[in-house]
Amino acid sequence: MSQRLIDLVHQFKEKKVLVIGDFILDVFINGTTSRISPEAPVPVVDVQKKMLCLGGAGNVAANLQALGATTLLCSVIGEDLYESSVKPLLKRHKIQEQYLVHDNKRRTEVKTRVLADQHTIVRFDEGDHCSLSESSESLLIDLLADAYQACDAVIIADYEKGVISARVIAALIQLQTRYPRFIAIDSKRLFSFSALRPTVVKPNYKQALNLLNIETMPDRIAQVDQISKQLIEKTRAKYVALTLDSDGAVWIERGQKSLHLPVDPVYNPNVCGAGDTYLATATLALVSNAEKIEAAQIAAIASHCVIEKSGTSVCHAIDIVDKIVNKTKILTSTSLLTSLTDQLKAKNKRIIFTNGCFDIMHCGHTHYLQEARKMGDVLIVGVNSDESVRRLKGKSRPINILKDRMHVLAAFSSIDYIISFGNENDEDNPANLIRALKPDIVVKGEDYRNKQMPELQAINEVGAKLVLLPFTHGKSTTNIIRRIQENSSPNQVTKMKA
Repeated sequence: MSQRLIDLVHQFKEKKVLVIGDFILDVFINGTTSRISPEAPVPVVDVQKKMLCLGGAGNVAANLQALGATTLLCSVIGEDLYESSVKPLLKRHKIQEQYLVHDNKRRTEVKTRVLADQHTIVRFDEGDHCSLSESSESLLIDLLADAYQACDAVIIADYEKGVISARVIAALIQLQTRYPRFIAIDSKRLFSFSALRPTVVKPNYKQALNLLNIETMPDRIAQVDQISKQLIEKTRAKYVALTLDSDGAVWIERGQKSLHLPVDPVYNPNVCGAGDTYLATATLALVSNAEKIEAAQIAAIASHCVIEKSGTSVCHAIDIVDKIVNKTKILTSTSLLTSLTDQLKAKNKRIIFTNGCFDIMHCGHTHYLQEARKMGDVLIVGVNSDESVRRLKGKSRPINILKDRMHVLAAFSSIDYIISFGNENDEDNPANLIRALKPDIVVKGEDYRNKQMPELQAINEVGAKLVLLPFTHGKSTTNIIRRIQENSSPNQVTKMKA
């Protein structure tokens, strides 16, 4: 299942998604507080950092870009003092402005949050919530029609700030009739989009209850199961992905049993923008032909990634792969290693590689791996297969099979990823892994200083630096095995019995 999820994530880069909705600029003012103002009974915040982020439809687009997709953002921003702040953010996330309407009579929607010691104290909202001018609305519809044909999927991010008007919805319906596309919607008024027959809609618990005009119940998950049929009928969607914050999410499909996916708890979670991440990821997964449960799992992992970060954050494809792989840290194929390498290098990570049999772990191994890890950002360890160890060390080895050796290595905090090599058709050295990984540094033991190194050619080919680390004196698997054998001699056994 893990490999399947990773394969789906790798397909995200092939997709092109149109996002239409309300653009929001999120501002975070972070500081500390230790005193009350003498002017009024309010805390005084000593500002330490100010951060600007894309919010609303902009955050959906930023997440799609971070996940590898090509994104077309269709929205309206004001020609005001915030416009100069918006442009660098769009450039940073590689989002083009060609489908954005700049309105000189409209104020950009801005949400400013003041945080003290990571807790939000107050939020200030500014900007125009009214309908678009006729000229801006017409231009937006023209741009929407141009972008619609070029995309694989459409995400409607409606925050009821005036961009998604009745005319825009009517234009969407006409376009969908003419050019059927995958449609995902996040809105408090999902009933307004039922004529689009969306593929997936993403209400939260409160929005779902308001949609059906019903009250809350103590058992939210049981209640969602009870109202599942009504939600499908009201929205006319294929899927309803209903998010329940700390209770995870429930996916509803017509005629199918509801699927509840719980989530791991996060201390002091930052939920701002997590719904945008969830919908963006679920959309890419479903467009990549994921099953419902697969889309739900990938979306949950992505949103879990962003609530662990500060501000309105995005989730990168590598973040999802890390979450999946780090449950075991074990890479199962060279193709997965190559894909991981591309993503790590795109984030300018310094990659360290080393390898070995690691049959019986001892303090020498621990010190060696810790020192190797200090040289960069990511340590990837190649482990000889059982067949390779047998060829190198003799028929009595390995003492521990590959599965057990990799499981032990996975417990080391110094190691980020593990991959095996040396199977029937491979060499007993990691040359092929080095060519696939293209590490910045290859670490070997100092005993190779005067030995022939079969993988040296591969190291030179990829331009990696070779570093030889000293071994801990007297510590080796061979010595451990010898002492065990000596202590297990017939005379020793007799003494032990006596």
